[in-house]
Amino acid sequence: MLVRFLMLALLVSLAAAFAMPDTQQARALCSTLLAMAVLAIAVFASSSAIACLVRRLSPFLLVILVVPAIYMALQLAPIPIQGSGNPIWATASAALNVSLAERLTVDTGATVRAFLHYGTAVALALIATVVALDKQRAWQLLTMLVSGAAIVSAYVLMRRTIGADGLSPGDTPVLVVTGAAPAVLGLVLSVAMTARAFEERRRVKQVSIQLATTLSFALLATLLCLSAVLARGDGTGIAIAALLGVGIVLAAFVIQNWFYGIWGMASVLATAAILHLAAFTVLPVRQNADLAIALSTHHVAATERMLQDTGQAGSGAGTYVALLPIHRDIGATLSQERPTAAAAIAIEMGHAFLYGLLIVAVLSAAALLSCSLRRRRDYVYAAIGSGAAAALAMLTLVEDGVLEFGASLLAAAVFGLAIAQSQRDTATATLPSRSTREPDRPGPTCAPTRTFAIGNASMRIGLGSVAVVLIAQTIWLFAKPSYPRGLPVEALAASQAARQAFLRPPSSSLRGDGDLRPGRLAPAQQPTANEAAASKPEIGADPDAPDVARALQRSPLRGDLWLMLAALSKERRSAEYDVPTLLKLSYYTAPNDLALLPLRLTVALGELSVASDPELRELVQRDVKIALTKQSSLRPALVAAYQSASADGRGLVDDLIAEWDSAALQSTRKRVPPPGTDVPSPNGTRGSGLAR
Repeated sequence: MLVRFLMLALLVSLAAAFAMPDTQQARALCSTLLAMAVLAIAVFASSSAIACLVRRLSPFLLVILVVPAIYMALQLAPIPIQGSGNPIWATASAALNVSLAERLTVDTGATVRAFLHYGTAVALALIATVVALDKQRAWQLLTMLVSGAAIVSAYVLMRRTIGADGLSPGDTPVLVVTGAAPAVLGLVLSVAMTARAFEERRRVKQVSIQLATTLSFALLATLLCLSAVLARGDGTGIAIAALLGVGIVLAAFVIQNWFYGIWGMASVLATAAILHLAAFTVLPVRQNADLAIALSTHHVAATERMLQDTGQAGSGAGTYVALLPIHRDIGATLSQERPTAAAAIAIEMGHAFLYGLLIVAVLSAAALLSCSLRRRRDYVYAAIGSGAAAALAMLTLVEDGVLEFGASLLAAAVFGLAIAQSQRDTATATLPSRSTREPDRPGPTCAPTRTFAIGNASMRIGLGSVAVVLIAQTIWLFAKPSYPRGLPVEALAASQAARQAFLRPPSSSLRGDGDLRPGRLAPAQQPTANEAAASKPEIGADPDAPDVARALQRSPLRGDLWLMLAALSKERRSAEYDVPTLLKLSYYTAPNDLALLPLRLTVALGELSVASDPELRELVQRDVKIALTKQSSLRPALVAAYQSASADGRGLVDDLIAEWDSAALQSTRKRVPPPGTDVPSPNGTRGSGLAR
């Protein structure tokens, strides 16, 4: 009964990770289900199964699993030493008039979500390890993983065949996948299954219906995954990653069947190494670039600037999207920047962590290959882990798909399968001298002994702790909801109804974690003209600004929220916050976000201090220049802001327009309505404006 529940939890989690939108709710569902499964293992698993798990999880492996979690916890922990954390916390503390503890991370919510992501992957890997301790269940798990990877690859091929937008315009993707990791992992898995089926055919000397079905299924999955890899237009990096993973599996297959022995192994491995080195010579490499983006073929201008500004400790796990608005080009969207996973890790965790991760991946691939060569019939499982580690390390330097939720869970299941079958449960293991060998003889199963008594109890406590941490993080995320990114903040200048729509967005509008990968940012719901004109703005009717301030206390790099707080404070004439300071923070945290420009100009030009504050005056001049010379589509927004501006604000715009475009100045002045009349808002509706 326990095994069935664990298999069901694995299947549902993987299906949900690929089939559901990558939202906070989807991740919470997966983490809760896996937490229950891990807790069931800790309570109901037999002592022999726990003893086997203790043998598989060596101290070195446990350290590898624990170190990232500890490092993310340190990034979240308050730093008592003044000036040791990120400077944004001191700046936000002064602007919000509250005492905020300094931290290494620049966004506590994003780091907690990254911690939950990592904990979910570790939990799934532990469950897969327990399930695959038995050889028959390991084969069932391998079949399930190959089936899932083949389905994902077939879906990717279908989308590329009929077009990236799906079967019809406006349809949402059925499966959430943008990277090549599922196809590459599926290719490694299916090749290993094909090798295993081929060996079984040689051993039994006859072809049964079951064997023929298995071999046909493995070949079909191999064809689908290989086609998905070759169909990508991302250059040769992904193909070389697939070749690296498959090459390791094939090398183990050749050694086990024809070239067993020290000289045979040396010749096969040397040949494979030469072929892989020859393949690496055709990789396009950026000259004088950081290792994290040297192999990228995408637009990474903002990422390159972020890497140059990154400190040794990183900016916090999951905070890449929070930093991107500061460094991206004018008018660039989140989806235009395609960093590599290595670049994101280096920015969030530091370069030292990235280099350590790559070293661990190489050492893990070598260790699993060594375990594979010590096995007999079941060597393919450890070879799968070795090939997957090498392929994912290469993919990390090429694209960002490794960090996707579904891809990371699939990789966790693959490594759990490899670790579970990396060694036999026998007292001694002998290596035969013949190339064709008999299958593994059934040895004694892991039995609880006094030696493992303490280890078994510690393992159960550890599994229970993992489950508790996952549940606690899920509760924390739902107890502290965050404002989604990408909301139409410019609609605040239109009307009270638009402001309410912004402050209380529908749950289905956008992702809460602000994922940057293409196709993952759904468009926010825009208020219609009728809704915008439904009500007039009234002083004191706005939602409480402290709600926005509390969100900024967790995410101080949200330029849209700084602007939102400035707009609400100005309209309500609140003395709690300094509007010019809030405006400056909006400029500094999102300097090139054109979606914020209309409202930002409206609020800034309505401020009496805009002419007397040289810093704010320079920032406003930059926005006006962008609207006049670089983005002609923003001229109506500039006109609307000019019409609702103060006398000093209008004088500032007059001076700037007179320098660049005198005809535009005359046109702008002619459109100023008489006092007491409604002025048009940026979206074409009429209202009193935000600044009066």
